[in-house]
Amino acid sequence: MIQGKWYAQGSAASNTARLLSVDEEYYVLELDNGTTLEGALSTLQVGNRLANVERKIILEDGSLFATKENDKVDALFKKRLKTNGFIHTLESHMGWVLVALVVTVLTTFAFFKWGVPWTSKKIAHALPHKTNQLIAVNTLEFLDKVMFEKTKLSTAKREQIRKHFKTNIVPLSIEDEAIKYTLHFRDWSDGSLSIPNALALPSGDIILTDKFVELCKTQEEMDSVLLHEMGHVVHRHTLEMVIEGTFVTVSVMLIVGDSNGLADMGVGLGSLLVSSAYSRGHESEADRYAFSHMLEANIDPMAFSNIMNRMTAYMEDQTASKDRKSPKDTKVNESKDSILDYLSSHPSTQNRVEIARQYSECFKKGLKECEVKVEE
Repeated sequence: MIQGKWYAQGSAASNTARLLSVDEEYYVLELDNGTTLEGALSTLQVGNRLANVERKIILEDGSLFATKENDKVDALFKKRLKTNGFIHTLESHMGWVLVALVVTVLTTFAFFKWGVPWTSKKIAHALPHKTNQLIAVNTLEFLDKVMFEKTKLSTAKREQIRKHFKTNIVPLSIEDEAIKYTLHFRDWSDGSLSIPNALALPSGDIILTDKFVELCKTQEEMDSVLLHEMGHVVHRHTLEMVIEGTFVTVSVMLIVGDSNGLADMGVGLGSLLVSSAYSRGHESEADRYAFSHMLEANIDPMAFSNIMNRMTAYMEDQTASKDRKSPKDTKVNESKDSILDYLSSHPSTQNRVEIARQYSECFKKGLKECEVKVEE
């Protein structure tokens, strides 16, 4: 006999009751008011056991029987609660609880660290290029509204760069014929500071800022950065970022049970490009794409290192100058930090410089392929 309380369907009022079994196949539920309910044990829905929390058993008519006599419930329904018994065994032994906790933490970490990037990469490359075009719709317009201004470069200068790009650089990209590369020129300023950079939309649209064009001392330096950005497009890094972000957002919502985060998924691709840097793996992949194609085009890969160093030096010099003029200007300091954080998506790290140097050695030997021995 199992003591407990019975609740009619949809009612919060309880009645003291006793659950009895007959021949291990049928049950009889006796209420204090003399009412008797009976049926087959197989028709009862038994809730899972959680430590010694009150157990819920739903009857065929929708009414509820609740009891704290969990051991008796387990004994009565032992044939139907094998899985739940295993879970209860784990809950009852602290050692197993700790093991389960460690396994859960490691599994979650592995999922986000390796599982999500691997899955995102597979999905990104399985989708047609049309997907890249769709997610890039209105992105340039968004960027024009929030941070870009009309270019101050002359028409002749822009057409010269476009012609060289179309004639000499675009033909090097034969990995995906569906990609149609287009150059756009914009001025990106923060107060009096003009920012040098280049960024690619997943559709194949590549944006060059006026200051970037100005800082390029040779055509090879500009070509190296264009190839780097093309590498991001070919390897679908932006699409991977979008898919990874979606995975993480949905996973967190499932874990915490909060659906309010769905609204955050509407953030535009422009915001993603402005606020997020590519991962180290993405940058390395884009570097190798650029360096290998530079060998094909007979361009010294050190050109990439030169322009990246010059851009970084320019930004550090300009922001240091701002600090000297306005050392206590919080707005200036915040602006400096945000700009340098953005440029950190193209860091001139020692590894990258060393990789460029090794590719440069291959270039000097006239090689079209290069085996790099640097740990990344």
